[in-house]
Amino acid sequence: MKYLTMALLCLMSLVVWAEDDYLLGVGDIVKVVVYDHPDLTTEVALGTGGKLTFPLVGEVGLEGKTASQAEALLSDKLKTGGFIKTPSVNVMVTQYRSQRVSVVGEVFKPGRYVLDGPTSLVDMLATAGGITPNGGDVIVLRRGEHRVEFTIPKLMGNTDQSLQSMDVVNGDVLYVPRMQQVYVYGEVNRPGAFRLEQHMNAMQALSLAGGFTPRASHSRLKIHRTEPDGSIKKMSITLTDTLQADDVLFVDESIF
Repeated sequence: MKYLTMALLCLMSLVVWAEDDYLLGVGDIVKVVVYDHPDLTTEVALGTGGKLTFPLVGEVGLEGKTASQAEALLSDKLKTGGFIKTPSVNVMVTQYRSQRVSVVGEVFKPGRYVLDGPTSLVDMLATAGGITPNGGDVIVLRRGEHRVEFTIPKLMGNTDQSLQSMDVVNGDVLYVPRMQQVYVYGEVNRPGAFRLEQHMNAMQALSLAGGFTPRASHSRLKIHRTEPDGSIKKMSITLTDTLQADDVLFVDESIF
């Protein structure tokens, strides 16, 4: 939990939706207002190269600049061009179209999405259509070199406001992995694959599989577990032992 909190704080420190820090890009729609000169008010999308065509001064390159830097640049051009002696320029971003986030994995509408303003993790998942029934309980957020995993209950709950209010930013990748599963076979009523819940034990997995058949041995439980090196480890377990992802639980037939 300590390391998750530290990683989360690190990610949150990279959020750039404050307009003073936001860097303008192609497609962003900006509104420019010059005090006492309503005829110069302009609202337009930045074109190729992040250029803005502004009355009197013509094309101005704003790509990679903050709103404050854009204001200073436009003010300077109006002043040095002899159009306004002491211009007071205000630049506002009305739509953030140059910023994109990718949502992949087990969502109904995976793809790249344009951010048109501050967007939380939860809102971005909703934009992608939500998580499919095959989606797991974990969401992976990649931001540059940083990677953090969030559990769905914690993200959707009301206990951690920092998660609910955390915004996605340009370049983020949200990945919803497929749900983890365990497999139950042998002398059970409904053998098959089942969703692995947190801290699930053998007894809980058996209940999902419909319980023991009349021929089942209640004590002879075995699992096949895939090791990190790819090898299969076979071992006996009890009903209270915790299962891991991709465990294969097998119930033997009673010898009596």
